[in-house]
Amino acid sequence: MKKRIIAILLIGIFLFSCSVSGAEKSLNDLMKERDSLKEKREENQKNMKETKKNISNVGEEIAELDKQINDVSKKLGDAEENLTKINADIGKVKKQLEKSEKNISEKTDTFNSRLRVMYKNGNVGYLEVLLSSANIRDFLQRKDMIQSIVNYDKNLLKYMKSQRDIIQTSKTKLEAQRASAEVVKNEIKSNKKDLELASRSKGDFMKELSSNLEAQKKFEEQCAEDEKRIQEEISKRQVKTGPYSGGVMGWPVPGHSKINSGFGYRIHPIYNVKKLHTGIDIPAPTGTKVVAAADGTVIFAGSLGGYGKAVMIDHGGGIVTLYGHNSSLLVSEGEEVKKGQGIAKAGNTGTATGSHCHFEVRVNGKYVDPIPYLKGK
Repeated sequence: MKKRIIAILLIGIFLFSCSVSGAEKSLNDLMKERDSLKEKREENQKNMKETKKNISNVGEEIAELDKQINDVSKKLGDAEENLTKINADIGKVKKQLEKSEKNISEKTDTFNSRLRVMYKNGNVGYLEVLLSSANIRDFLQRKDMIQSIVNYDKNLLKYMKSQRDIIQTSKTKLEAQRASAEVVKNEIKSNKKDLELASRSKGDFMKELSSNLEAQKKFEEQCAEDEKRIQEEISKRQVKTGPYSGGVMGWPVPGHSKINSGFGYRIHPIYNVKKLHTGIDIPAPTGTKVVAAADGTVIFAGSLGGYGKAVMIDHGGGIVTLYGHNSSLLVSEGEEVKKGQGIAKAGNTGTATGSHCHFEVRVNGKYVDPIPYLKGK
């Protein structure tokens, strides 16, 4: 019971801490929290892309496994049909063998009967039959008859031997065919079972991936909501409440006018996902002076997640500029700055692939293309 009360109290404390207004947090903390969320969103987007790729790959693998299962099922059907045919042939041959055995049995009975008669009348042999001939003609006829009997006996013995050989050969051949067919059938059944197991495993993996993707989508939605809430709180903290009156903004990196990445959606060079590039990138050697684009108040100066060492200046009218990836900072939070005043030195801190100044313009917390503000709208 005591543990349950403690758990309830802890939950209450957690809920209370979650419900505490962002007003208790400093602007610096809010910005860090927002940019931490941004990094999490970027990582989550990368994971979502990987998950979608895996879902696509697994879907293709399942389709291929289904095709193989269909092919194996056809082969199994053919194997079973072949085995049925062999069994039918075995049945036919067995009937033929039974008939042959019967013929052999009948021939054997005839042969044995004649042998028994000859044995009982042992005093009557081939020679006596020939010598008792009435004349030469009768002799020759008896000789032909005896020769026929001898030939018949010889052929009968050959026939019985050949029939037995045929029976043995047929039996051996058919049993071998049946054994081979059974082996093939069992191998195909085993292969089909393995494919079905693999397909079920891929199906389970697909469900897991789909579940992960749904969780990632929900996380993305939650992060977006939290980021919006924090941004709204940041906007409330902007120190200048009057309208923007700074006119055309000055170029933030004097002497370096090239832009190697503009505002808009692009494939992120590090995360390799399509996302909004929230400003412009102006390449410059490390240590190059970065200046304020217009008069204003520094509302942030410090490390800001993927922006590295960054400065944010409030110019009034809801307009804030940001200067990111600096190697060092020259101003502090709360400091009033003038247009063209040095505020930082270019670098590649944070999430950057080379030394440059990332310059942003935000209007009421929303990212906008900086170029119209630099050229005059």
